[in-house]
Amino acid sequence: MSMLEPLLKHDPASPRLTVYDESTGSRMEFSGVTLDNWANKIANMMTQEFDSDPDSAIRIDLPASWQAAVIPLGIIAAELTPLFQGDAELVFTDLEGYERWPDADDVVVVSNDPFGRGVVESGGTLPLGAIDFGPTVRFYGDQYFGASPELAQFRVDGVVDKRYLTTGWSTDDDFRNRILAPLAAGGSVVIVTGMASTQRLDEIATIEKVTARLES
Repeated sequence: MSMLEPLLKHDPASPRLTVYDESTGSRMEFSGVTLDNWANKIANMMTQEFDSDPDSAIRIDLPASWQAAVIPLGIIAAELTPLFQGDAELVFTDLEGYERWPDADDVVVVSNDPFGRGVVESGGTLPLGAIDFGPTVRFYGDQYFGASPELAQFRVDGVVDKRYLTTGWSTDDDFRNRILAPLAAGGSVVIVTGMASTQRLDEIATIEKVTARLES
C-alpha cells in the first residue's frame, strides 16, 4: 500500500502541499494524488537506480522548495531515511551545493526550475559525473510496489488536521514536524521560500486560509 494512501482515501484532489517561491513569484500546488505520484517515482528511483537499502546514508542538501519536500517523502516511502545533516554516500543537492560533496558516491543535482525540468533542460550545465534529477526521476513509474511505512507513524502530538504554513526546515526533526506530521494528521502545508516579509507571510496565510504556523 502506498504510504500516502490515507490522503487518497479522503479528498484526494484537495491541495496537500502548496509552495510559494518569492524569488521567482511562482506558486506550485500538489494534491494528494500528485504528491503520491511523485513520492512513488522517487521511491522507485531510490530502489532501482541506486539500489539503496536501510543502511544507506542519503543526504538532502537543498534549500526549501517543492523538490526538497517531495524527495524526502519518496525516500521515506521506500523505507529509507533521508538525512538533513552530516555526510552521506548519496546526496541530493543543487548546482551551488555540488562542490560540497567531492567524496559522495553519487550526487543528484536538482534544478530550481518550478516545473521540475532538469538542470540541462532549464539551461544549466550538469557537472561531470552528476545525475540530473528531473529527467532521471521521470523515467520511473508512479506506482511503487515495495513495502512502505504507514503515514500514521509520523504523527506528532499537537499537530492536527489543519492547514499549516512554514518557511523551511534544516533538521530531521524539523522535516518531520513541519511536513510529515501535518500530512499524517490529514492536514496540508504551505511552504514559503525566498525573502518574504512578515506582512507578505500574513498575506499568504490569509489567501491560503492557513490556520496555524510552523515557521523556522
